[in-house]
Amino acid sequence: MPAAGLRILGLMSGTSADGIDAALLDFALDGPGTLLGHWHFPYPASLQSEIFRVQERLDLGQVARLDRILGKLHGQAAASVMEEAGKASCVAMHGQTVFHRPGGPEGSTLQIGCAADVALATSCTIIHDFRRADVAAGGQGAPLVPPYHQACFAHDQPVWILNLGGVANITWVPPKGSDSPLQAFDTGPGNVLLDAAVSLLSGGKLRMDPDGSWASRGRTNRQVLASWLQMDFFRAPPPKSTGREQFQGAMVQDLWQSWKGSPDDFLATLTVLTAESVAHGARTWTPGASRMLVFGGGAKNLSLLRAIQEALPGILVEVGEHSQAIPSQALEAMAFSWLGGQCLLGKALGLASVTGQKQPVVLGHILPGPDWADLNARIREMLAGMAEP
Repeated sequence: MPAAGLRILGLMSGTSADGIDAALLDFALDGPGTLLGHWHFPYPASLQSEIFRVQERLDLGQVARLDRILGKLHGQAAASVMEEAGKASCVAMHGQTVFHRPGGPEGSTLQIGCAADVALATSCTIIHDFRRADVAAGGQGAPLVPPYHQACFAHDQPVWILNLGGVANITWVPPKGSDSPLQAFDTGPGNVLLDAAVSLLSGGKLRMDPDGSWASRGRTNRQVLASWLQMDFFRAPPPKSTGREQFQGAMVQDLWQSWKGSPDDFLATLTVLTAESVAHGARTWTPGASRMLVFGGGAKNLSLLRAIQEALPGILVEVGEHSQAIPSQALEAMAFSWLGGQCLLGKALGLASVTGQKQPVVLGHILPGPDWADLNARIREMLAGMAEP
């Protein structure tokens, strides 16, 4: 009798801290798996603001408090999904990044959201804390999803996969059968500066400019843009990753204080900054491609997509959801479902050409749940079935 498959629930909360994306994946040993459903659970504006304050000024007591709050919210989200879609085999939880400063012997990264609270809410095994093993191995700890991009999108031609979350990261997927290594890195801001600017300019009434309509009313200040593009991060070669430690609200306030034009022009120029930094990274540090698939919340920002297309003439820039049948905001949660499966298999992932790690490592920690023995048995059956001639 064939072994029952693994239904892995991935939970992702990114740099924008706007909520939890959930994806239930029918996990496959030899491919990307099948998406069974996806959900979004928004954070209240007050919680998003608290996360941003903690990221900008770490306080141990606040971090510990948020760890429990976020753990319970992730648990509620997972329980809600299972009530609708049935029991998951396990939960793979990214958590909320509150600190990310990799590099050097004391490089570190921290994602919070108490896994024990999720385990109690779901009676499931939890795989969590995915990034620190890569940092311990000398890597950046980010981006981690490129191997999943390769599993999903490798074809007979190279392709760029761009994720526009709070931070933008790009993956260059080589053609199938190629000896060229997978390449990926953070290019800089995705939505983070735009969201902070909208909040600042609206007096806190708005959290984002989702379709880019506000920015579309402005004109780009090319002289100021040129100076912004001289920031050290944009000029540094991969491997590299970033977060709100570098691109955050305080930076936007500083840029706005020295700004001489209108709010519309400010947003337009920040939009083109994001687009030009993406294009610069793609052109400068990857072998190139004729097509770019865009995912993440920023894929809905029409002004940003137009700016990226203008920055990459001759390249087909398209929303991945339209051609790949993978919802834009589901892909990262799907990736962490898949990474959770790799952790359960004990598979070390080699990410030297992505994060700069010195040796392959297994990503993630496992908190066994009441189902741990059954889960182990199913994994053994799947592996045995794969080994049969």
